[in-house]
Amino acid sequence: MKIKNKIYLFSTVTLLIILFIINSSIYFLFSKVTTDGELDRLKREALQITGGLNQEGGENIDPATLLQPYLPTNGMIRIIDQDSRAIVTQEVDSNQPIPAPKPRFERKATDGVFDAKEVKYAYVKVPIIWMDGRVMTLEVIESLAGLQKNLNMLKNVLFFASLFVLIPAFVAGRMLSNLILRPVNSMIRTMEDIQVRGIFKKIPLEHQSKDELYKMGNTFNKMMDLLQQNFEKQQQFVSDASHELKTPLTVIESYAKLLKRWGTKKPDVLEESVEAIYSEAVRMKAMTNQMLLLANNSAEWNLNIQEIDLIKVCQTATDQLTNAYGRSFRLIFSEKSVPVLADEQKMKQVLVVLLDNAMKYSSDVIEIDVGIQRERAFFSVKDSGVGIPAEDLQQVFDRFFRVDKARSRDTGGVGLGLSIAKRIVDAHEGEIQLESEEEKWTKVTVFLPDQTKRE
Repeated sequence: MKIKNKIYLFSTVTLLIILFIINSSIYFLFSKVTTDGELDRLKREALQITGGLNQEGGENIDPATLLQPYLPTNGMIRIIDQDSRAIVTQEVDSNQPIPAPKPRFERKATDGVFDAKEVKYAYVKVPIIWMDGRVMTLEVIESLAGLQKNLNMLKNVLFFASLFVLIPAFVAGRMLSNLILRPVNSMIRTMEDIQVRGIFKKIPLEHQSKDELYKMGNTFNKMMDLLQQNFEKQQQFVSDASHELKTPLTVIESYAKLLKRWGTKKPDVLEESVEAIYSEAVRMKAMTNQMLLLANNSAEWNLNIQEIDLIKVCQTATDQLTNAYGRSFRLIFSEKSVPVLADEQKMKQVLVVLLDNAMKYSSDVIEIDVGIQRERAFFSVKDSGVGIPAEDLQQVFDRFFRVDKARSRDTGGVGLGLSIAKRIVDAHEGEIQLESEEEKWTKVTVFLPDQTKRE
């Protein structure tokens, strides 16, 4: 069942139930109040009859004559003896007798309503001292046909009033369902259009409001923007990866052909070809590992979190790079230790990436500063190299981005190192900042939350 039909059905049935409860309550309340009013009036008349009979008295007076002045307009009066026999019965029209129940003597005053021939009658019974001194029962019966007529009229009024309310409510429910489902239907059409045409499309939002429907449409549009950005990044990633892999594959193919033709005859060609193929294979392997690493989510990195000292990590990394490349590093720190909860190998990987970039673009001493700033542990790498243009600062962490592509290719970079470093820092809930002045210096700072003080 469609949501529109569910709204129609739910609103209509709910309104019908509410109207039925309200109208039934009104009807039965009015019926009870008016019936009780009639019974009270009949009781007062019975008491007047009792008082009149006691005042007039007299054995020589005909009982029917005594009761005649008190006879109800549309009813009857009976005097019932102790044997439950009606010794006196007085009716308005003897040709059309009232279908009263069998006479029954009662010593206590009672009242009630009975049905006869689809007509309601009210009755009141009170004890009375008859002319001969015996205790009798005075029963006064009156038709409630007028009350029934009023109740039937009330029933018709409530019925037509319910229709008068139900029809506009049904129309209003239809309008409301259309209003509610309009953005939903628009979203469905947009999704179907996206599925058929394979494009990213947004829902047109005509009026800005604060209701949930507008928020849903706005959220959908934001989701489309995010999906489009991720799709474009994915396309760019595939394009860049294909471009980066094309060069080493071409080199390997060229040297493989050279080996095939001259490798067995010319040792120098053999040595050059093997060295070139090996170099490109190592480069492709490193680049493939980096791309696979970037393809993983942060939650899948399996970080080995433990308490480490950033000063010792930086000292170890600089010592290894000094021995490997013969470069000079200056480690600056004012604290005895800078403890953090992090993955030591991943932090070392970040530091090596930053130091490797610094070594590529600077031949001077590279500074590594370690410490605590605003309750956050940090380490920074600063070089005196070529620097980065201001317009490129926001892009250096993008995959395959290189400020100077020709120079980066000569130095062996593929533009993935800083992207990996940023992903590692993000996985540690840290922050990485980049500052640079072109042709003067570049500084990269990594901030880590001081998790050892969170307990």
